[in-house]
Amino acid sequence: MPLLTHRPRPAFAALSATSVIRAYGYALTATYLSFYAAAFDATGLWIGMFTTGFAVSQTVTTVALGAWVSGDEIKRLLVGAACASVATYLGFVFVTDELTLIAARVAQGATISVLFVLGIAAVSGRAVADDRGRQVGVFNQIGALAGGLGTASAGAIYEIAGFAPGYLLLAGVSLVSAWALTRTDLGVDDFDPAGGPAAYRRLIGHPAIHGIAAFRVGFGFAKTAVRVYLPIYAYLAVSVSPLSVGIVLTAPRVARTICQGYAGALADRVGRRPLLGAAALSYATAALVIPFAQSVTALTACAFLFGLADACRVPASVALFTEAGTASRAVTSLSLRSLLWKPGAVLAPIIAGTLHDIVSVNAIFYATAAVVVGTAVVAASLDASHAPKEAISGAD
Repeated sequence: MPLLTHRPRPAFAALSATSVIRAYGYALTATYLSFYAAAFDATGLWIGMFTTGFAVSQTVTTVALGAWVSGDEIKRLLVGAACASVATYLGFVFVTDELTLIAARVAQGATISVLFVLGIAAVSGRAVADDRGRQVGVFNQIGALAGGLGTASAGAIYEIAGFAPGYLLLAGVSLVSAWALTRTDLGVDDFDPAGGPAAYRRLIGHPAIHGIAAFRVGFGFAKTAVRVYLPIYAYLAVSVSPLSVGIVLTAPRVARTICQGYAGALADRVGRRPLLGAAALSYATAALVIPFAQSVTALTACAFLFGLADACRVPASVALFTEAGTASRAVTSLSLRSLLWKPGAVLAPIIAGTLHDIVSVNAIFYATAAVVVGTAVVAASLDASHAPKEAISGAD
C-alpha cells in the first residue's frame, strides 16, 4: 500500500524531491504574499499582479512543455529547473519592491511548472497501468505533506527571522534535488517526441479525452471558488479567529496527505471513473453544507471533505489523462490537463465575487455545488457516448 509500506525506487525518490520543492515553495511564497503586501503597502492592483505574473508564466511554460518536450529532454529540464529554483529562491532574498517581487514570481512560475508537469509525467508515464494510480497518489501525497509544512512553517519562520531563512532552505533543498536527479536514471528516455502544437490537436480530437476534460474544467472553477472564499466565509461570515482560519485551511492538506496514496491504489483496483464520481459527490456535499456551518469544527469537517474529494480526484484524473494520450506521451497529456484548469481558475474569482456582491456569500457555495454536479453529468454523458475503456489500447 502507499507511502510507508513500499520502499521507493531511486527514480521515484528523485522525482518526489521535485514535488517537495514545488509544493513547499508554492505554499511558503503564497503565505508570504500577504506579508509583502503589508511591507510594501501595495495597492490591490499590485497584489493582483503578484499572482497574475506567476499564473501567466505557468501557462506559457506549460504550453511549451506539452508541445516540444521529448523523453530524452525530461531529465535535463528537471535538473535545469531544480538549479533554476536555487537561483530563483536566492533571488527572493533580494526582493525590495513590487517589481522585483513580480520578477521573482515569474521565475518561480516557470520553474514550478517544469517541476510539476515533467515530474508527474515521468511518474505516471513510467508506471504500469495497474499501479499508476498508487504511484501518482503517493507522489502527490508527498507534495501535500510538503505544502502543509510550508503553510504551517511560513508564519513562524517569518516571525522569528524574516523572509530569508525560508528561501535559503528552499535553495538548499533544490540543490540537493538537482544533484539527486543528475545521478539517477529516470527511465523516461523512450517517451515519444511531443510533436509540436499539433500534438494538442490530436489529443483533443481523441474521444476518450472529452469527458475527463469537461470534468477538469468544471473542477477548476469549483476548487478556485472554494479556495478563495472559504477563508473569507470563515473569517467574515462566521467570525472565527485568524488562528481558526488557519486550522480550517490546513484540514484539506491533512486529508490529501493521508489519503491520496490509498485513493490512488483504490483507483487501480476499482477503476478511475468511480473515484471521480466519489470526488464530485464529496465536493458538492461539502459545498452545500458550508452555508450551514457556523463553528470552527463544522467548517474544518467540510474543509477535510474537500481535501478527501481532491485525494480521490487527482490520482484518478492524472491516470486517465496519461492513458488517454498513451503513457509515452504523458508530457503532452498532462500539460493539457494543467491548461484545462486555467479557464475556471481565471473566471471563478470574478464570477464568485459578483455573486457575493449581488446575492450573498452563501450563493457562491451553492453555485459551486451546482457546477460540480453539472460537470459530473456532462462528463458521464460524454463518456457514455464514446464508451471509453479504462485504459486506451496502447496506453502502456
